[in-house]
Amino acid sequence: YKGATSDAIELTVKASSTQSSTGSGQPLFLETEISDSTGFVQEQLLYTVRLFTSVDLSGVNNEEFTVDNALVKQVAETQYKKTVQGQLYGVVEITYAIFPQQSGTLLLPSTLWNISVQNQRSFGYDPFASRNSKLVRLRTEEKTLQVLPKPDSYSGQHWLPATDITLSQKWSRAPSQFKVGEPITRSITVHAKGLMASQLPPLELTPVEGLKYYPDQPQSDETLSNSGITTSKTESYAIVPSRAGQLTLPEVSLTWWDTEQKQMRRATLPTETFTITGGAVEPVTNPDPKMTVNTLTLPAADQPPSDPVLPPRDNSLWIYLTAIFAGTTLLFIWLWLRAITAPPKSSTISQPLSTNESENSAWKKLTQALKAKQPVAIRHSLLEWAQTRDGGGEIHSLSQLTDDIPELKAAVEELEKHLYSGQENTFNSDELLSQLKKIRHKKRAESSTRKSAIAPLYS
Repeated sequence: YKGATSDAIELTVKASSTQSSTGSGQPLFLETEISDSTGFVQEQLLYTVRLFTSVDLSGVNNEEFTVDNALVKQVAETQYKKTVQGQLYGVVEITYAIFPQQSGTLLLPSTLWNISVQNQRSFGYDPFASRNSKLVRLRTEEKTLQVLPKPDSYSGQHWLPATDITLSQKWSRAPSQFKVGEPITRSITVHAKGLMASQLPPLELTPVEGLKYYPDQPQSDETLSNSGITTSKTESYAIVPSRAGQLTLPEVSLTWWDTEQKQMRRATLPTETFTITGGAVEPVTNPDPKMTVNTLTLPAADQPPSDPVLPPRDNSLWIYLTAIFAGTTLLFIWLWLRAITAPPKSSTISQPLSTNESENSAWKKLTQALKAKQPVAIRHSLLEWAQTRDGGGEIHSLSQLTDDIPELKAAVEELEKHLYSGQENTFNSDELLSQLKKIRHKKRAESSTRKSAIAPLYS
C-alpha cells in the first residue's frame, strides 16, 4: 500500500511421505496393491487402495483416481476389520479396474486422502479441521507397470483380452417348430469376465438363403465386484423362413485372448440344421424317380375301346366312375401329405421366455413396449402376455394369437407390416394398446362373473 511491502518469509517444502503397512503401529496408514505388474493393452488390471485405522474417524475424502492413457472404473468399496502385527484395524478398501489404452510404461499416480479423526491430543491442533475433529492427510505411493502390445500370434478380428468368454443361446420356442413365414426369436448372450460392455463387438451372422433376420437392440449388463467387471451382452433377432425344407444355421464364434493362460481361444455355438414346415417346397431340380407319384391307371379290361361303339349312356357312366376314382385318389394323397408334413407334437418347449411370468407382470412389460413404440419388443411382449392368459400356453406366433383373439387381427397385421418392412420407427401402437385394454377388461369381467356365479360351499 503506497509502496510499502511486507517482509519475505521463506518456507521449506519437503517431499510428501507415504505411510504403508510396513509402518504398522501408526493409528492411520495406506496400502496399495496391483493385480499384476505387467498386462496387455486393454486388459483389465485391478488396483486396490486400503486405509487402515485404529482410531475413530468422522470423515474420509480422497482425490479422484485417474490414469493417463487408461480407462478407470471403480468396481468395489468394502469395509472390514483386520489384525496387523497384533493390532486390530478397521479397513476401508476401494478397488479400481484399469484398462490401459496403449503399450509401454503406465504410471499409477499417488492420490491424496483427507481423513477427519475424532479429536485426540496426539494429533495436535489443525486450524483447518472442524472443532471436534482433526484433519490428517495421507498420500498413496506411485506405482508403474508394463503394458504389452497385442501378441503377433493373435489372429482374431477383434482384440478381446479376458479371463473367460462363453456363448449361450435361448429360443422363444423350440426351433423344431419352424414354419414358413412364422418368426422364432433366437437370443445369443456373450458372457465375458474382465471386459466392459463397450469392448464387446457385435456378433457376425452369416447370411442364409431362405432365411431373413430381424435384429433387436442389444442388451448389456455389467456386474461389478472385487474381482472386476463381468459383462453379459445379449443380441436377439427374429428368424423368418421363406421356404420349406432343411436349412442350416452356421456356427457362431468369437475369438478372444486368455490373459491367464496367455493363449488364443474361441467361444462357439455349433452349426444347427432344422426342418422348415408349411408353405410350398421349392422345386427339386433332380427328383428321385422313386418319389414320383404316377397317374392312376385303370386295368386294361376297364379301359374304353379305341372305337367308340358304346351308347352315349355308357360313356357318361365311364366319366362318372373316372371322376370318383380320381377324387378318392386325390383325397388319399392330400391326407398322406398332411400326415407327413404336420409338425410333431412335443410335450415340452425348450427354454420359453416367460414360463413363470404372471399375467400382471407380462401386461406391464407389454404396455411399456407399446408406449415406447418398439415393434420388435412389442412382438416379444405380446406373445409372452398371450401365453399367460387362460388357454394361451399354445400361442407361439402372431397368427395363432389372431386366431385366438380375432379382434386383434387388424392391429397385428399393421404391426407385422412395420416389423418386416424396415419401417419400425413409424409404427403407431395406440390402436393396438386400445384394443388390448378392451380385451383385457372384458376377460377380467367374465372371470369375475364366473366366480360370483359359483354357489357357496355352505348355505
